[in-house]
Amino acid sequence: MNRTVLWDLDGTLVRLHRRRFKTLMPLAAAQAFRELAPPHRFLGVLSGVLKQVRANDTEHTNTELMVRLLADRLDLAPDAVATQLKSLAETGFPRLRRCFPPVPSALDTVTRLHEAGTVQVVATNPLWPDSTVTTRLDWGGYDPSAFAFRTSGENMRRSKPRIEFYRELLDRLGAEPGECVMIGNDAVNDAPAARIGIPVFLVNVPEPAVPQGYSGLVRTGDWPRLREWLGIEEESCSSS
Repeated sequence: MNRTVLWDLDGTLVRLHRRRFKTLMPLAAAQAFRELAPPHRFLGVLSGVLKQVRANDTEHTNTELMVRLLADRLDLAPDAVATQLKSLAETGFPRLRRCFPPVPSALDTVTRLHEAGTVQVVATNPLWPDSTVTTRLDWGGYDPSAFAFRTSGENMRRSKPRIEFYRELLDRLGAEPGECVMIGNDAVNDAPAARIGIPVFLVNVPEPAVPQGYSGLVRTGDWPRLREWLGIEEESCSSS
């Protein structure tokens, strides 16, 4: 594989127990901010702030915008919000480990590509600080140094599923669409990369789940089929 491999994180490199995460993450955030705002007040503004961050069209990074919005909505000093957001990422988020079990087939694939010298990138939805990315990689058994770049709220200004996210990522990498491939597990968030010419493979996604607009642009299959697509599958069938 001589193309740069862009990896989705949640649900691809690591599993995601979505319902558990959607319940526990806001509670962890409210706990981290309890010294600055009552939990009920914090939770009342968090969902709206996250929605605005996902729609970010400013020149602020997603983390900078999140800090500004939380400070404004909660009438707090931006520095205080930034400190608590860092605390959430470094001490609160690690308590959510059970939401992110490892994926042995993904680790095996990343390892093979790394040994072959393939450039790999973590292209996760960049809403939270980088420490939350490296924490999840650690839970999955990965060496973060296997990835040349990791998207995070601290270095990105756009988010999935907007194609602007993929354009911004290519700019950061200095790469053309045809020089990359995107691997994910979510037709809504990951398939849009195909709209700018990045070949996409969705792991364990039924073909009917891919929107018709992406017909012929997105491949689907299990882990062995992905490794065949990448050109690294051995002739003997390996377990997925």
